[in-house]
Amino acid sequence: MKPTKEFSAGDFVICAKEKIKEINSKNKNIIICGGTWFYIKSLLDEKELPNCPINQALRDELSKLDNNTLWQKLEKLDPKRAFLIHPNNKDKIIRSIEMCIALNAPISEHKRKDNEKINAKWFMPSWDREILYDRINKRVDIMIKQGLFEEWQKNKEKYPNSKIMQNTIGYSEFFDYEKGIYNSIEEAIEKIKQHTRNFAKRQLTYFRSNNEIIPIKNEDDVLEKINF
Repeated sequence: MKPTKEFSAGDFVICAKEKIKEINSKNKNIIICGGTWFYIKSLLDEKELPNCPINQALRDELSKLDNNTLWQKLEKLDPKRAFLIHPNNKDKIIRSIEMCIALNAPISEHKRKDNEKINAKWFMPSWDREILYDRINKRVDIMIKQGLFEEWQKNKEKYPNSKIMQNTIGYSEFFDYEKGIYNSIEEAIEKIKQHTRNFAKRQLTYFRSNNEIIPIKNEDDVLEKINF
């Protein structure tokens, strides 16, 4: 069955909080693992997400622009927000521009309402950059061997004109290959590795600027830092 609606970070927060209450009622420890950083940050943030309605006319107009032009537009409206979004993530860039216009201010500077506080310890794996990049390259090779290209072929037929697929690292490069932007499938695969490394670098820069996030090397390192 095809998806019939978007699932936003706000939707995720509502669903996640319901699950957290359910798990708390059983007196169990909660582990939030992933994944999409913006969604997790929205859940654990001390401030609520801004309530900005969808402006379909604006979205339709913005969708006509190329990724680089859109990203530059967002950078002018909110440099901090633009820094956190990959230039190929067209949907998120459009939503961010939409929110900046609705708020008449940068999202990163918008004063938000207090969120229900969730006491949590934040952890992130910490490896040397060379090791991380090597892991990324090997992971992409494994994904290719396990059928990433075939998965893309299947899903593009199942979900034609999906903007999310077209702007997702690991899929967007195959769309570019199909358009003739890359000369070979091997070049598209190398671009997946490059774009993933670029994204990881941006994430690391942000994570290391957040004093709440505790860098860890392995599972034992986590256990040492948790007080049950």
